[in-house]
Amino acid sequence: MEKPTETNTDKKGFSSGVDSASGSIHRVIDSAAQASSPAIKHITDSAHETVDKMANGMNHAAEAVSKKGVQLQHLQQQMTEGTRNQVRNHPLVSLGVALAGGMLFSWWLSRRTGSQNGA
Repeated sequence: MEKPTETNTDKKGFSSGVDSASGSIHRVIDSAAQASSPAIKHITDSAHETVDKMANGMNHAAEAVSKKGVQLQHLQQQMTEGTRNQVRNHPLVSLGVALAGGMLFSWWLSRRTGSQNGA
């Protein structure tokens, strides 16, 4: 079974999108600051800091989501491999569990369908 690899292209794509958006916002702030007074200059500097903090936070969030995705892929592989081993080591028990589960599911669906027809 192949190991999942973190695709840097997805992370880079998201990061470049965040960087592009923050760059656009910075340009708008700069154009507003050029036509204004020193008080507005102070406000635009604060706006630049806020945009930078937001972009930094988005990049950290994207990194965390990417890491969790890789962890979930590893967990899925471990669960799949464990299930395969159980089925190989205990085929009759696996068949019995599948049969019982199918019967319960069928019973549940028939009861559910019956109660909807009566209403």
